[in-house]
Amino acid sequence: MFWTIVAAQALFLLAWAGYQEVVRQTAPTLVLKGRPVDPQDLLRGDYLTLRYDISEAMVGGMATKAGANADSGRDVWVLLEPRERYHVVAQASSERLTPNPGQVLVRGTLGYGARGASAGSRIDYGIERYFVPEGKGAPKFKVMEIEVSVSRSHRLYIKRVLLDGQAFP
Repeated sequence: MFWTIVAAQALFLLAWAGYQEVVRQTAPTLVLKGRPVDPQDLLRGDYLTLRYDISEAMVGGMATKAGANADSGRDVWVLLEPRERYHVVAQASSERLTPNPGQVLVRGTLGYGARGASAGSRIDYGIERYFVPEGKGAPKFKVMEIEVSVSRSHRLYIKRVLLDGQAFP
């Protein structure tokens, strides 16, 4: 009985990891323009906190409530469309949106401190943290691009980070 439970747990973890890898390898890939916010954390080692141009958008369909954090944590649906090299926000709403041809639907949450319908609402996509292999240090670069894949559940996953056009690390 004990070994059956251990085997079931191991099988579950392997299946979950396999699913995540399949999503990253087979899902559509987008390129986002990014910028580091916190290049290194002394407690976590070499670690980047990232922000994206798509993280700041006017979110329609949410009533602004009193208090800075009234809507934080709520789901937000965002339509991204290609403009030149990068994908940018076409529309953001608290209601699920229908993408037009060429657009991609992704899901995020309103970040801490965001207000529902106010300009500058911060949207978190779950791709705001990137661990750098130990010993690589804080990189120096002019342009940061992040390739992300979009899962069937409309979540974003970091595929790779490009610094000045070169894969990092």
